[in-house]
Amino acid sequence: MNSKNWKAFLSTLLTAAILAACAGCADSPSPAPTETTDPTEATQEAVTTERPETFSQDEYVLYQNVFYSGYGADYDGKPTEKEGVFAVIHDAYNDRLRYYVWGYYDQTRCCDWQWEFVPQDVNALPPVGSLVTVRGTFASGEEALDGYWITDAQVETDAAYTGPAADLDMRSMGATLERVQMYNIMYHPEAFEGQTYFAYGRIASVNSIQDPYYDGSWSNTITWGGDLPAVGTLVEVTGTVEGGTLSVQSMNEI
Repeated sequence: MNSKNWKAFLSTLLTAAILAACAGCADSPSPAPTETTDPTEATQEAVTTERPETFSQDEYVLYQNVFYSGYGADYDGKPTEKEGVFAVIHDAYNDRLRYYVWGYYDQTRCCDWQWEFVPQDVNALPPVGSLVTVRGTFASGEEALDGYWITDAQVETDAAYTGPAADLDMRSMGATLERVQMYNIMYHPEAFEGQTYFAYGRIASVNSIQDPYYDGSWSNTITWGGDLPAVGTLVEVTGTVEGGTLSVQSMNEI
């Protein structure tokens, strides 16, 4: 599969996951685009060892309208501001990192939204999992995974995450982004061999884990020598990637 087809495949994965999540979320009116504020008004940076979360029904509805209801052109070229959790996807087929600010629709955590952005300075980014405010220009782009992203983005750290880190931190992703990262691991295993990871999902069988919320979304093989919770239990796993599967070093129920 060439890089162009792979980008289309990843975009399809995002679409399918979000449309599945839509089924459980209430309809809401379309919100107005968020206005930007002066970055010099930033509050003093905080730190946290707990993974931050953010919830916004308005952002979820706006995301749906932009990407799946044809409203993207209405916002193309306009300034925007997004608050959420910072995540990074390792896109192996396009040989690039993709940067996201994301959050949940509500506290059920089964529905999420995510905005890809292009940072002004990748060396000034906070740790993955931090709570951030991203300011930039919402723009169409052929290299954007879903066709739109936030360009020339300034990233303000609202709460820096200082907890454990891994090469692939899928615990700092919503379920939609985790699905995309997991497919990268499974379909391009050589790019991730030996890398450490954090992930979460439901026990699917004695040797597999699947999407935390939706059947048929994704599943991957696990190797684990400890006690296994019942099928359907939501767990966090850590370990290393081996041949596109997950070698598990620790497993905890969530």
